[in-house]
Amino acid sequence: MLVRRSLGLWLCSSLIGLLAGLGSAQEEDQVVVRFEPADLVHVIEGTVHEVTWSTPLDDVSRVTASVEDQMVAEVVGVSDVTRSAPGGNATHYGSLNVSALFIGYNKVRVTLFDRQDVVVGEGTLDMSVLLSYQKINDIFTLTIGILVAVVYINMGATMDLKIIKNISKKPIGPLLGIVCQYLFMPLIAFGLGKLAFPENVLAQLGMFLTGCSPGGGLSNMWTYLLGGSLDLSILMTFTSTIFAFATLPLWVFLMGPVILGETDFAIPYKDIAMLVVSLSVPCCVGILVQRFLPRVAKVLEWLLTPLSIFIVVFIFTFGVYANIYVFSFFDLRPAWPPSSPQTLLVGFGLPTIGYLTGLLAAKLFRLPTQDVIAISIETGVQNASVAIFILKFTLEKPAGDLTVVFPAASTVMTPVPLLLVLIAQKIYSCTAKSKSADIAPLEGKAGLENKKNNKKNEKGHSTQKEMKKQFEGGVDNPAVQLQDEAV
Repeated sequence: MLVRRSLGLWLCSSLIGLLAGLGSAQEEDQVVVRFEPADLVHVIEGTVHEVTWSTPLDDVSRVTASVEDQMVAEVVGVSDVTRSAPGGNATHYGSLNVSALFIGYNKVRVTLFDRQDVVVGEGTLDMSVLLSYQKINDIFTLTIGILVAVVYINMGATMDLKIIKNISKKPIGPLLGIVCQYLFMPLIAFGLGKLAFPENVLAQLGMFLTGCSPGGGLSNMWTYLLGGSLDLSILMTFTSTIFAFATLPLWVFLMGPVILGETDFAIPYKDIAMLVVSLSVPCCVGILVQRFLPRVAKVLEWLLTPLSIFIVVFIFTFGVYANIYVFSFFDLRPAWPPSSPQTLLVGFGLPTIGYLTGLLAAKLFRLPTQDVIAISIETGVQNASVAIFILKFTLEKPAGDLTVVFPAASTVMTPVPLLLVLIAQKIYSCTAKSKSADIAPLEGKAGLENKKNNKKNEKGHSTQKEMKKQFEGGVDNPAVQLQDEAV
């Protein structure tokens, strides 16, 4: 009985000691540095902010302050440690000045030292910096959203249902384009983001959403310039846009947790899904216009090419001015992964790998050369304006402004491989013409008769082309132009 009582007293004392130890540990885990204001969120670049710190620790003789990313902000002044009056919650306090330099996220760290210069406490202050010309940037964001909606209206009004019906009889091209666009491209973008920016969640998210975006942009123009099937390109752009309403939110939902990992950043899945689905409304409006207002649809069809050119010019003029900060990310920044200019390289790599993927897939199915060109271009050219629109409208600032750096880099680098191929085509064409010019022309009567016959054939062929244009829809139909030039 006595042994049991002694054992019970020992267990109680041990439990009390354990609880006391846990209590003291919890007190040690409590924040020893408090800030006023509690954070520096959404401050404007170019401004300086004073922050007051305080601590209940008794032995504090010196304080230092630093920032994680010196490109975003810097500490421009730290006051001496001051002892508080007795009776307060804090025994020591001081202040520091933080200057906001550039858009981004940052942390301000304050370290406390005692008389023996030993660290006795630390505290961190969250900070985020916005653009100084934020209103201009917001105007660009709103305008690009309106332009995307208008393009979707024009796209719905432009589709030729007869062409769709003919191609749908053998839909190998469109189906292959959809597989390349929404199976391979998101995985390629995900892999490139993980490889180039293993520690940067925003970079990975920006790259991934670019890869999930529908085809479009100037894919139809480049298909026309490089001799591809314009009809197939237009149909693929349309079907790609339609499928984006389901595939883009689905990919974000599936791969979002993989990208984020254990970070605190949250992707607004619901907002992205609603925004993507809402883009179907302008497209449906365009289809209704084509059905009930054919004259208006003709005008919208005529405006599609000028509007596409205007969007490109708008992005590369006012868009560059409103997002001039983007070009700062094209150089290496100390806080980002070192060793190479990843932003531009990945921006070049995503469309280039897309072109090669579409090319190999189309070659594997032994499709005609014109279809191969269309599928290759449509796979690699992403409608980055959709990604920019989604990122800026769904993510909080400055996260949205930071992630659009990667769709912007892809937009800048997308035409480069196509331009190189176009130059190579022109050089080859000029070389072939020069070789044919070196061959001596036919002489004598037989040669003159052949020339006359050729002129007659050309005249008859041109007459057939004019009749075909009148039957198919006139000279304003670019698909007919392409077919005529290919004959």
